[in-house]
Amino acid sequence: MSKTVNYQIYIPGGNDTGFVLGTNYTQEERKIINDKIMEKHPNVEQVGFLSQTGQPSLEMAGGEFCGNATRSAAYYFLAGKEGKLTLMVNGKDKITAGVSSKQEAWCEIPLLSKEEAENMVIPRENGIYQAKMKGMVSIVIPEEQAKPYLAHLDTIKEETRKMIYHYGLQNSEAVGVMYLENGQGKIKIHPVVWVNSIDTLFYETACGSGTTATSMVQAYCQKKSVSLSILQPSGYFIEANIDWKEGTIDKAVISGKVTVDPKQYELIID
Repeated sequence: MSKTVNYQIYIPGGNDTGFVLGTNYTQEERKIINDKIMEKHPNVEQVGFLSQTGQPSLEMAGGEFCGNATRSAAYYFLAGKEGKLTLMVNGKDKITAGVSSKQEAWCEIPLLSKEEAENMVIPRENGIYQAKMKGMVSIVIPEEQAKPYLAHLDTIKEETRKMIYHYGLQNSEAVGVMYLENGQGKIKIHPVVWVNSIDTLFYETACGSGTTATSMVQAYCQKKSVSLSILQPSGYFIEANIDWKEGTIDKAVISGKVTVDPKQYELIID
């Protein structure tokens, strides 16, 4: 029997996100819906499913944690009005999120447990760091080491896939590689993100998790709390606030503007 799928497109910091209204789909159906939406809207970089009754919840098509989708979901459930709520994300993480008085959507980032804290940020070779949070691991490549990759954006996705294997991360839920650059006197990220279960690999226009990972590395290296506005490829900024407490990262919050495509879309799946 055919199903009608209703969805909208939210744009957090330029990172177009398809939101399907309703969560009653099998994993196979979610993969089909994800692919159909991305085929119809090449600008869409990830797809999530929003609950319509009960506890506000977000489930990503690939089961990955996505900071931009999470704060956009808060914007959806609060109808863009100032407030705070608890979101159930991917059926396992209760995330505090909301909309500020400046109309910016924000969310906390689910960090590793205290027992796993030593694995949150670890140095790799040649000034490269790995930052890990629940549902996502990122490799952060500093400016000088990133230059050769950024000089050849046509091959950066291929090089990123090689890097995922180089660091042994091919069995992770999702992996982001953040290539850093100086942009307008700020840190600029070039995020390339791979989601395992649906095998999508995008050079993203904006990345909340990558913004968090980059800021976590800064906090780790400076051994203090940091508040950073990170420039995205879209030209927008996403702000990250990282709390450093008792020798580790205690809390991470990202925030930024969200715009909404007013159109209502639908597609049919068999």
